[in-house]
Amino acid sequence: MKKVLMVSCEGLGNGGVQAVMMGIVRGLKSHCHFDMLLFTSERRYYDDEFESYGNIFRIPHYEGSNPFLIYSDYYLRGQHLYKRVKEILKEHGPYEVIHCNNDFEGALCLKAAAEAGVPIRIIQAHVELSLANENILRRHIDLKRRNLICQYATTLIGCSTKACSSLYGPDAPFIIIPNAYDAQRFNKNLYSLHNDRLTLIQIGRFIENKNQLFSVSVLRHIQEYIADAQLNLVGFGDDSELSRLHHAIEEAGLTNFVHLYPSDANTPELLSGSSALLLPSRHEGFGIVLVEAQAMGVRCYVSDTVPRDANVGGCSYLPLQDGAAIWARRIVNDYSQGLCKHHDYDCTQFKSTTVIKKIRDIYFPYQH
Repeated sequence: MKKVLMVSCEGLGNGGVQAVMMGIVRGLKSHCHFDMLLFTSERRYYDDEFESYGNIFRIPHYEGSNPFLIYSDYYLRGQHLYKRVKEILKEHGPYEVIHCNNDFEGALCLKAAAEAGVPIRIIQAHVELSLANENILRRHIDLKRRNLICQYATTLIGCSTKACSSLYGPDAPFIIIPNAYDAQRFNKNLYSLHNDRLTLIQIGRFIENKNQLFSVSVLRHIQEYIADAQLNLVGFGDDSELSRLHHAIEEAGLTNFVHLYPSDANTPELLSGSSALLLPSRHEGFGIVLVEAQAMGVRCYVSDTVPRDANVGGCSYLPLQDGAAIWARRIVNDYSQGLCKHHDYDCTQFKSTTVIKKIRDIYFPYQH
């Protein structure tokens, strides 16, 4: 069996990138032995499952609460990361594939892998990054790492043109491979839940980029028209963002109408009882949750900064600048016209069987 080191973006929480990685592992576990490199000491959603396939190695980021150390960790850990990856590859190899999912830090893993003799070195772009918003030092570091990625990777892949261009540069020879969803799990025919109330749902990490505070504001404005409308928020994330979220919910008087669920909640079941999904993210690389929602027949309201790649007919794109009141009026209008009833959206192109074949061809380039 071909031996693969999968490099995560952080830990194995129930997030979009982790779902993509685990889909690849499940799809190719009969052909490959997978080990996983994580960057947190915490055990999370997929740890137990992955340990049934292979070993987990850890090189934790700084996990304390000191703001200076959190900030400086990114700048100081590079050499340590490079050395530890090289040690892992030599001690537990030989590996024939390394598959990195950790943005610019993937450069250090790819360099270590090249020097350790790993022949197939893949990096996958999952989110749209913005060098323009970085300080001068971080931009300098990331541009150097972009050059290393293009030097040491044998294959550059990503979920969208925007995600790839932001990590590799617009002229790099990248390959677009859409993120896959689990068609067996997100199957609307398995559920027959009906909800007479307007029920919104947002699924994603509780971080500033995902913009759950905006969704709470949307609900507040919707209740000016539909008093019993509710919002379900599913995810995990940082304590500071959760604290802001709880405060906003209480201040808006929505404590009885906004429900928070952990990341291991049954999201297909929750989607089956939802009228619409909200994705007001400031930026996304792809937005696999949109495919999962449409597979469950759910209409999606999405910020216009999110790439259109995941849209199979059920997504409405709205500018965040329009404000929550405009989003609310659009949703209420669509709901009143019956447009938020569940539909059949064709997500065939995003089925894991379709996508895994493309990954397999990269892992096994001479077997066609």
